[in-house]
Amino acid sequence: MLVGIGAFYEYYEVFLGGVLAAVLGPLWQLNSFETASLIASVFLGMFFGALTLGRLADRIGRRRMFLINLTIYLFFSLVAAFAPNLWVLVACRFIAGIGAGAEAALIPAYLAEFIPPKRRGRHIGYAFTMAFLAYPVITLIGAPLAGSHFLIDGWRWLLVIGSSGILALLWFRRGLPESPRWLASVGRLDEADALITKIEKEIAESTGKPLPPVPVTVSQAPAHQGEDRARVSDLFKRGARRAMIAAGALWTLNVLAYYGFSSLTPLLLADKGYDLKSSLLYTAVMAIGYPLGAFTAALIAERYERRTVCIATGLGTAAAGLFFGFGIGSLMIMAAGFAIGFLSNVQTSSINMYGSEVFPTRLRTTAIGLCYGTGRLCAVAIPFLGIAILDNFGGTAVVLLSVTLYVVTAVLVWIFGPKTTGRSLEEITEEHRPSSPSVAPVA
Repeated sequence: MLVGIGAFYEYYEVFLGGVLAAVLGPLWQLNSFETASLIASVFLGMFFGALTLGRLADRIGRRRMFLINLTIYLFFSLVAAFAPNLWVLVACRFIAGIGAGAEAALIPAYLAEFIPPKRRGRHIGYAFTMAFLAYPVITLIGAPLAGSHFLIDGWRWLLVIGSSGILALLWFRRGLPESPRWLASVGRLDEADALITKIEKEIAESTGKPLPPVPVTVSQAPAHQGEDRARVSDLFKRGARRAMIAAGALWTLNVLAYYGFSSLTPLLLADKGYDLKSSLLYTAVMAIGYPLGAFTAALIAERYERRTVCIATGLGTAAAGLFFGFGIGSLMIMAAGFAIGFLSNVQTSSINMYGSEVFPTRLRTTAIGLCYGTGRLCAVAIPFLGIAILDNFGGTAVVLLSVTLYVVTAVLVWIFGPKTTGRSLEEITEEHRPSSPSVAPVA
């Protein structure tokens, strides 16, 4: 729950961009470049946050980085609420995005390192169900606040709300334990053993039953003991390279397609002739599919291979996108929009499950940060490219671009993606090691 609430605020910041653009465009008379900059600023910040702070989490630990990235997000999201002009607002959203990007890289890695294989996907899905509640929340409160004024303009209250819960979350997150897998990966074996012993004792006392035997894991190489063992270049060798292609496609090409729909939905609806209030309300109806999709992903996580789910839901989202782009009438557009929100977020939750499983512990947040951050860098282009295409060719062209990207991603994942469902992290990542002399099995 503590991790999922943090994810809520990260996605709140992402989805807020489209609402701010729709509200401030006419209010501040923004041109296309200024509107695109407002949306893109948070994505650019997420790129730097995921890439740099994600790598730092592999060096200083998961728990400490959770506190650092939330502090960055809290402060600059609050400052943004009082921005006197567009470019101060853009700068604040960029820095807030650095904290949000680091959070995104940490969440799946941290959860995967704690949760057993048979429940790992389900609990990551629950966390992202909380995260995707941000979209219906921002669209539902965005419509009535858009034209309101109470002490400050309504859009400023949206930013205040975005930072409101972080102080309490920072306090509660102080009690999060460090990842035992990370402690072991950097040679702090005594601390890892003490933490695991404490957890085992608490579980045994709460259930009144002895714990089951520890499963045996076969290691093909000695555990990492030093910084020189964890090189970013290792991610591009042999089997790991296939995982990087699959995860990279899901977090880059797929992100372009995903945010081509979600962040530009109010503008796409406006292009179809709906006014601001109607487009925000329609977007809110569509947004209900976001948390429902994530919750469905949690329910089916252990039943179906995650690679297959990522491929099938990507193709399903592409089909729904065609109905959204070429559909006529409010009912069809809302139904197609709901299907996009539902299917794309079954997929997005599955991507976070999948991406957390295919990389070794010592480089897990580095790899996720690299893939996720690159995706956010690509997402910087979405408002510029999307709005330019929208202005010159119409909303259906934007939709067709997103559909094409979904299809290409599905093909790449089918060719290169490893299977992960129900397997231990060690078993999955053993396939990615360069060959080395075998050592005795270790528990």
